[in-house]
Amino acid sequence: MAVSLPAFFRSRQGVIGTIVIAIILILAIFAATWTYYPQLYVGFGIRHDPVLDGYVSSLHSVATEQHPTNLTVWSVTWLNDTAVRVNWAFTYLAPGNQTSNLSRTALYKESFVMTDFYGTNFASGYVGSINSNYTLTNITYDGGAYQRAFAHAPSTFAVYQDNLGQGNFIWQFDQFVQVGSLTRSFCT
Repeated sequence: MAVSLPAFFRSRQGVIGTIVIAIILILAIFAATWTYYPQLYVGFGIRHDPVLDGYVSSLHSVATEQHPTNLTVWSVTWLNDTAVRVNWAFTYLAPGNQTSNLSRTALYKESFVMTDFYGTNFASGYVGSINSNYTLTNITYDGGAYQRAFAHAPSTFAVYQDNLGQGNFIWQFDQFVQVGSLTRSFCT
């Protein structure tokens, strides 16, 4: 039994024309969603999370403004589409100890992985699953990179410090979670 196609599809020009129109429509939809819904492609590995990228850029701006001459390291490595590793450091003049009144140059280093979760509840669930050896130390946000990036303070903010005093921390800003460590040492 032969399949009967409409007259439009019987000609080669009709088939080619239909294929061209379909391709143009698909490309137009792709271009529109790429522009107006950038988050849509993050999960497919096609692009980095633009919201996280903007937040990291804002964090870099704040660090550069606060340490215009002594920011010694700033590196960002994308781990996947929604997580980055940030390493940064700066030097500062530390006060002397009790036996010596001389100031010494000190180094502050911070390294963390920042992840953009699908929503605040997912981020809070993740923090709740990894904070057993940490103590909640702060829930009051006092401004900074998040507020600069999004023009408002986070609705959920929490800072956890490790119970062993090793400089490990967990920070949550709404759907963003930072897990890392910081060290302070004197330069020799």
